[in-house]
Amino acid sequence: MNLSTILARGRNAFRMTPRQLSARLRDELRQAARRPWSGVYPHVLRDATVIGESAARSHDDLWERQMMAPFFLNPSDRDRYAAAFRARYPDAVAGVIAGADAAVRHEFDLLGSGAKAFGSRLPWLDDFKTGRHYPLQYCRDITYMELDKATDVKVPWELSRCQHFTALGQAHWLTGDDRYAREYRAEIEDWIAVNPFAYSVNWACAMDVALRAISWIWGFYFMAGSQACADPGFRRALLRSLFMHGEFVFTHPETSDVNGNHYLSDGAGLVFLGLFFKHTARGRHWLARGRRIVCDEMFEQVSEDGVDFEQSTAYHRLVLELFFTSYLLLEQHGEPVPERQWTRLGRMLDFVAAYTKPSGLAPLIGDADDGRVQKLGTQAINDHRYLLSTGAVRFSRGDLKTAAHHFWDESFWLLGPDHAASFDRLQGDPATFRSVAFPAGGFYVLRSPSAHVVVDCGEVGMRGRGGHGHNDILSFELFLNGLNVVSDCGAYLYTASREWRNRFRSTAFHNVAQVDGEELNRFVGEDALWQLRDDAHPVGARWDAGPDGDYFRGGHDGYARLSPSVMPSREILLARRAPRVVVRDRIEGAGRRTIIWRFHFDPSVKAELADGDCRLTNRAADVWMLPIGDACGSWRLDKGWVSPSYGVRHDTSVLVIEYDGSLPISPAWLFAEARLPRADRQEALDRLDARAACFEQEARRLGGAFSRKKQLFPKEQSILNKR
Repeated sequence: MNLSTILARGRNAFRMTPRQLSARLRDELRQAARRPWSGVYPHVLRDATVIGESAARSHDDLWERQMMAPFFLNPSDRDRYAAAFRARYPDAVAGVIAGADAAVRHEFDLLGSGAKAFGSRLPWLDDFKTGRHYPLQYCRDITYMELDKATDVKVPWELSRCQHFTALGQAHWLTGDDRYAREYRAEIEDWIAVNPFAYSVNWACAMDVALRAISWIWGFYFMAGSQACADPGFRRALLRSLFMHGEFVFTHPETSDVNGNHYLSDGAGLVFLGLFFKHTARGRHWLARGRRIVCDEMFEQVSEDGVDFEQSTAYHRLVLELFFTSYLLLEQHGEPVPERQWTRLGRMLDFVAAYTKPSGLAPLIGDADDGRVQKLGTQAINDHRYLLSTGAVRFSRGDLKTAAHHFWDESFWLLGPDHAASFDRLQGDPATFRSVAFPAGGFYVLRSPSAHVVVDCGEVGMRGRGGHGHNDILSFELFLNGLNVVSDCGAYLYTASREWRNRFRSTAFHNVAQVDGEELNRFVGEDALWQLRDDAHPVGARWDAGPDGDYFRGGHDGYARLSPSVMPSREILLARRAPRVVVRDRIEGAGRRTIIWRFHFDPSVKAELADGDCRLTNRAADVWMLPIGDACGSWRLDKGWVSPSYGVRHDTSVLVIEYDGSLPISPAWLFAEARLPRADRQEALDRLDARAACFEQEARRLGGAFSRKKQLFPKEQSILNKR
C-alpha cells in the first residue's frame, strides 16, 4: 500500500463518525484475514464443489443441465425469438448486428471515450482514455482513486462488466453466425487469463464483479448451445470462474451504515449466481443472502412513494433494474417475492412514468454514470420507458402501457414474445397528463399536454450523506411548447477530475437561487466526492392540481445558517389552457445580499436576450422567458455545460440574473409560447397570486406555511395512502 493510499484512507477516516469508523475497521480486519485465502482459493477449489450435489457427472453434464434451467430466455428458444424479433423490430435488427460487429472488431465507445479500436486483445487493465495501466496486485492494494491525476478507474471497470455480451448473443440468435459465440468465448478466456482471482483492479469493487457475472450468465444462455462453446476446457473454465465470482461477492459485500446501489448490486449478483449454482451448498448460501438483500433493501433505499433515496434519476433507473430483474428471475425459479416488495416496485414505475418528459427522455437530476444491470435494447441512454413496458405487462397496467408508448426491444428480450402479445392486448389509459407528487421522495411533477415540469424539493440524498445527490433543492427541468427548455446539467465525471466533479454537483450548476456565493449544502472537502453536509432540508412543500392549472410551492432552510438567516422558496404555476409556466422565488431575510439565479438551457435551444426578455428557439418552435412582477437584477448569458452521459459534456447557454441589494425580494418569470404583451404577463402573475392566496389560507389552517419539517398536506397524504 503506497503513501497516497494511506493518506486518502486517513482523510476518509477523519470524516467518519465513530460508528462508521468502527464498521470500517472491522471490514478492514476481515479483508486482511481473507488476503491469504484469495491467493490459495483458485488452487483448492475442487471441481466437485462446482458440480455440487446435482446429478451431473462432469462440467459438460452440468453445462447441459444449466442450459435448461429457468432464465429469461433459453437456448432452445433461439429460432422462435429471432423470427419474432425480426417481425416486430425490423428497423432494430441492423443496429443490433452493427453493435455486435463492433464488439467483434474490439471497437468500443465507453464513458465518453469516443470510438476506440483495440486490436486483437482488449485492454482489461487500462484506463484507455488516459493510458493508465493498473498493475496486477491484490485488489485491496491498488490505488485507483488518484484525484491528482486525470485517470478514471471506471473505464476498465466498465469494459470488464462485459455488457456487450448481450449484443453478441442477440446477433448470434438473429444471424446464426457462430463468430459472435467465438468472440464471447475468446473474451472470457482472455479475461480470466489477465485477471487472476482477487488480483487485479477488476476485483476491487464487488459491484462490478457482480455485474460482470450477470453479463456472463446472460451470455451463457445466448451462447451455450453454440459450437464455439462446446469445448470441455472452456466450459470448465467459465463455470469455475463464475463460481469464484459468487464466492468473491459473498465475502466482500459493500456494506456501510447506510447501504446504497453498490450493496444492492451485490445482492442482485448473488441472486443470479445463487440460482445458477443452487445445486451447490455455496450457491444456496449466496441465494439466501442475495434474496434477503434485494427484498430488504426495497424498504431501506426506496421511499414509500417509490423514489430511490440517492436523489438521482439515473440511479433510480439502475436501482429499479436491480430490483425488477432479480424479482423476475426469483419468481421463474419458484422463489416468490412478497407482494409488499412488488407494490413498492410499482410505485417506482409510477415515478418513471411521471418524470419522463414528452420527448421520452428522463431529466438529468443528480449523478449519472450510465450504469445498467444488462443492456438488451437499442433505446437512448436517457430513455427509461422500456421499464414501463416491462411494468405494464407485469402489473397489467394500461397507464404504464400508454406511458411506455410501445413494447420496447429491451422488454422483448427480458420477457419474450409471448409477453409482447400480452402488452398488445392491454387496454391503454390515455390519462397521462396528470400532475403528481412524490412528497416522501421529494419530487413534484406538473404536467399538461404542452408542458412538463419536474421539481426537486427533497433532501440531499442517502439520508443526509449526499451520495449521488446534488445541490439542487428547488431546481427544476422544463419542457414547454415542444422544446426541452430548462435542463439540469447532469454529472459528467467522478474521480477523473475533482474540479469538474464538484462543479457539476454545485449550486451554480443548478436552476436555483444562490445567496452570497454559498453552497446550498456545504462541501465536506474537495476530496469528499460523494459527501455533502446535510444543510438544506425541504420546508413547507406543497403541490395542488386545479382545473385551470397546477401549482407547486416549497422552500428550504439551507441558508438558515447565515446571519441573519435567509429563507428561499419557489412557486411554480403550470397553465392548462396554454403552454405557459410561471416561476416566482421569494427570498426572505434582512440586510443586503447578493443573489444569483441561473437557468441552464438545453443545448438544443439557442438563447438570445432581447430588450429585457430572453428568446429560446430551435427549428421547431420558440419559447420566451419574460420577467414579470418584481423583476430585479441584471441579465446576462454565460457559457455552461450539460452532460447527458458520463464523460460527455455539451456546451449550452446559462441565463444569469444577478441582484445585489436588500431583502426580501420576490422576482417572477413567465415561460410562454410567444413574447406576450404586458396585460397577458400581468394576468399570469394574477393567477399565481390567486393560487398563492389559497396556499396561505390552507397553510394557516394547518398551523403555519413554513415549519422546519416537511409538510404533507391532505392531498399528498391521500396519494400515499392510495399507493
